Amino acid sequence: MKRSLLALDMPIFEENWHRLRDQIRDLTPTGSDAARILPVTKYLDRDDARQILDGGYGPLGENRADQLVERTDPGQDPDGWHFIGRLQRNKIRDVAPRISLFHSLDSERLATALDSWVDVHLSAPLRVLVQINIAGESRKAGIDLVLAADLILSWIDQFPSLRFCGLMTMAPDWPSEQCRPVFRALRELRTAIQDQLPAPSAPQFEHLSMGMSGDWKVAVEEGATLIRIGRALYRSPEEED
Repeated sequence: MKRSLLALDMPIFEENWHRLRDQIRDLTPTGSDAARILPVTKYLDRDDARQILDGGYGPLGENRADQLVERTDPGQDPDGWHFIGRLQRNKIRDVAPRISLFHSLDSERLATALDSWVDVHLSAPLRVLVQINIAGESRKAGIDLVLAADLILSWIDQFPSLRFCGLMTMAPDWPSEQCRPVFRALRELRTAIQDQLPAPSAPQFEHLSMGMSGDWKVAVEEGATLIRIGRALYRSPEEED
């Protein structure tokens, strides 16, 4: 694989990771758990990704099935990886055994295919987040906000081989403060769904995967539990300025 201009410099990565962690703690609403940093690996080669995992900074987030296969081994521990990109149904067999959380379930058709495959091939349900297209952008995947609560509640009953653990969204390419209503709407949707779930199931529907390098601070203020960070981890502070 051709190395990116953002190829790993481990001391820079560690400095950035610890700085972000401290900022997250300062921004986290009182009474909430701090969001977890999910390093995005599209900038890395296999050795870079392994170095981050060995350093204890996993799990990592990959958004392409072929790159996930390249960076992992058959039978490897899936706890080290999340999948955050669009998933084609013919790639389910490549992705599902290698991950502990799928962030971007975006259609009933995909849910049906995933549920069927997992039921046959995995020993436990696959943990998933449902992707919501809060801003209704035509170029982005995700469930329409208006339809989402009823649809997700029906999926929870319909697909027993999937464990529904929360929601994901990608904010529009707006200034970060303008993204606040998007993140707030996702949090409010999660609460609305939790309120309709049986008491034992509601705490499992916990995650809000929202916020990336350009808007993560606002996402944390609005209750993100997972933030997907790429360039802000790999570039030196001087390059980010």
